[in-house]
Amino acid sequence: MSVPPLDFVLLYVADIEASFTEFTQKLGFTTLPDQNGPNFRYLKGGEGGIDFGLSQVTPDIRPAGSIELFFKTTDLSNLRASLTAKGLTATPIEKRPFASIFTVRTADNVPLTMMMD
Repeated sequence: MSVPPLDFVLLYVADIEASFTEFTQKLGFTTLPDQNGPNFRYLKGGEGGIDFGLSQVTPDIRPAGSIELFFKTTDLSNLRASLTAKGLTATPIEKRPFASIFTVRTADNVPLTMMMD
């Protein structure tokens, strides 16, 4: 099975509004307002770049400064089976509003989320 391409990056921030202002007004990134929510802002990565999001930290999720990488695949079940066969621990596949996903973690505990539309 081939390596799925990186599709999206999620940055966890302490203050969603301050971070959103910095990324849009100071750094010049644009947003997709219809993708935004109370604790999430979607940002375009620039021409040919990877889109990313800002997520407000809460006590039950990662600390500010953490990242999560999202990789896109066309065969989520087979990718999960392939990775678990190699000894990785994977979460169950979940349906989310944006895609079906599962997550594995690196040796440094970085979450790598595999997704399929």
